[in-house]
Amino acid sequence: MRRILSLLLIGALFLSVLGAGCIGTTTTTNTGTTTGAQGAGATQGKGNTDQMPSAVNQNGTINTADLKSYIDSIPAGQLTQEEKDGLLYMVEEEKLAHDVYTKLYEKWGLPIFKNIADSETTHVNAVRTLLEKYNITDPTASEGIGQFQNEEIQNLYNQLIEMGMKSEIDALKVGALIEETDIKDLQERIDQTNKVDIITVYENLMKGSENHLRSFVSQLESRGVKYTPQVLSEDDFYAILNSPMETGPSTAQPPANDTLPVVTNENGTVNTADLQKYVNSTPAGQLTQEEIDGLLYMVEEEKLAHDVYVTLYEKWGLQIFNNIADSETTHVNAVRTLLEKYNITDPTKDEPVGVFTNPDIQALYNQLVEQGSKSVIDALKVGALIEETDIIDLQERIDQTDKLDIIAVYENLMMGSRNHLRAFVKTLSNYGVTYEPQLLSMEEYEAIINSPMETGGNGQGHGNGR
Repeated sequence: MRRILSLLLIGALFLSVLGAGCIGTTTTTNTGTTTGAQGAGATQGKGNTDQMPSAVNQNGTINTADLKSYIDSIPAGQLTQEEKDGLLYMVEEEKLAHDVYTKLYEKWGLPIFKNIADSETTHVNAVRTLLEKYNITDPTASEGIGQFQNEEIQNLYNQLIEMGMKSEIDALKVGALIEETDIKDLQERIDQTNKVDIITVYENLMKGSENHLRSFVSQLESRGVKYTPQVLSEDDFYAILNSPMETGPSTAQPPANDTLPVVTNENGTVNTADLQKYVNSTPAGQLTQEEIDGLLYMVEEEKLAHDVYVTLYEKWGLQIFNNIADSETTHVNAVRTLLEKYNITDPTKDEPVGVFTNPDIQALYNQLVEQGSKSVIDALKVGALIEETDIIDLQERIDQTDKLDIIAVYENLMMGSRNHLRAFVKTLSNYGVTYEPQLLSMEEYEAIINSPMETGGNGQGHGNGR
């Protein structure tokens, strides 16, 4: 019942792509710079990077206007052939990332690919600021999606697309691999120059790629797949993953749709309109029977909570029951968004208060109303018990699925139930009664009670089960 959602299961990426300067057999250069999280203690590229602008947001998007202002303020030096070759290669490599993600979004419909493709557009434009400054012809200027002048990059694009078309998991692994490669190639290019303007652009691109890598790995973990680094050393890879998203001043702040939405307020009420937008934006996969059974059970369990509280409000007139009954209406509707999406008949449709299709839930409703009708204290204890039950059952259902839309709904419901539990326990305390958990362990219970009310608007984040 209370298994913790496992996000780190074993997965592997069997993709071998050899390309000069991109994915290949090169080793990390030994020039005093280290690939990895720039904000996590890794040695940075040449130049005084503390003085350089960081124009990257947490989605990896670069504010190219701010970056260009800084680039243009630096006198243009004489470029070496190696520096020119680096700029020509990197603008095509950034375009490769954009184009691959665009195609994978068309194939799988995962928002992360569209979001990061949009971000990669700013990466391409960042390199273009340097091409323009140094009067270097842009090899990407007139090329369509999937078209490259560099043959090695063209071949690499074709191979990555082939792999990414096999499955959603393969596609996400391709994304992580691209970002690993970009990080390593950018570091190598930084090691080849002493031009502050070039280093500034490359450092910002690398921060963006590190944020992208974190996002792809997080998406794989949410599907039970543990990504193993293919290009970076494990030290560099985990230095990135174990550090927070890197940001800098930027006016560009698009929403991070690659994370689960938190749309529950401190009263436990779910903003079902916002939640439904996320649910509908996630491709509908094939549900297992266990997932279907879970949805059918949870919509009735949420109705049970609503109906018990309505009945107890009629009995005792306590406002807490009316308030949380209203909140539970949004919980029922949240599950209904999934029933509608997956064309599952709603067992609660047209059922009046206290009537259920599932005989076990019907029996439980009868017992809870009987218990809650004894006294105000008993009624409040019934409320706390219902919320304990809901928390445990939701966590169990989360453990049974890898569907992001289902997890998003269940996580928001569980956040609401934790807030409801806090409210019932506080009200009991006002009556001088200390509530003892009936289902949760004391450790789990105290972790909830001793933490503040949880809330989110349209914010992003993944609520912890407990």
